[in-house]
Amino acid sequence: MGFLPTLPTCRPASVLGGAAQAAQAWDPADCMQGWGMAELEVLVVCTGNICRSPMAEAILRARFAEAGVKADVVSAGTLGWSQRPATSHAVTAMAEMGLDIGSHASRRIGKGDLDVDLVVAMTRIHAGAVIGRDSRLKSRVFLPAEFSRLSKDAQPPTMQARTKPQMRDRIETVAAQRLGELIGRPSEEIEDPVGEPLATYRATAAQLDRHLTSLVDALVGWRQMDSDPPTRCL
Repeated sequence: MGFLPTLPTCRPASVLGGAAQAAQAWDPADCMQGWGMAELEVLVVCTGNICRSPMAEAILRARFAEAGVKADVVSAGTLGWSQRPATSHAVTAMAEMGLDIGSHASRRIGKGDLDVDLVVAMTRIHAGAVIGRDSRLKSRVFLPAEFSRLSKDAQPPTMQARTKPQMRDRIETVAAQRLGELIGRPSEEIEDPVGEPLATYRATAAQLDRHLTSLVDALVGWRQMDSDPPTRCL
């Protein structure tokens, strides 16, 4: 068994919190201080980078931190909407989960964003837009729910699957389970909540949290290694 770093003291956190949690927004990066592991580079992509991808970025960063993975998670859009804040409903939905995206500023995908280990696209169109920019990324691009589905046909991750090379190998192994050239299924796409009421944003946030938590688990075997609920750093 490989060396696993000593983790910081943590406490349980519910997946979807209420208003009380909004006042206790936390920074998952605090969990990673002193862990000394190479960062997994992750890009999340949607259209305008004002609702789906900022929410997914915040959730995915939190879930990686809870799983003990040092990840640099960023988001971008396929449109040229620059320096726009996340929609107010997106900010509220995340605050209710204890996550803060109030300072988010939208941006378009740039060349520097494509040197990553994993891309999470909200739809197949977004996945195609990324691959159109760099075809070498095809085996690293997934829809939120696609990764965990494909992983069921791959060898389960081991307790050692937390270093960057091991996680990259895991990503390639899962991508190899695809049948044909298509990425994802229509049912695995995340619909755009822009212009919809807060209830729709909350449902989108819950959907993203469910799929992204499963993605992290399928990547590093998080819940296989620990039966405790997700944790939040003290």
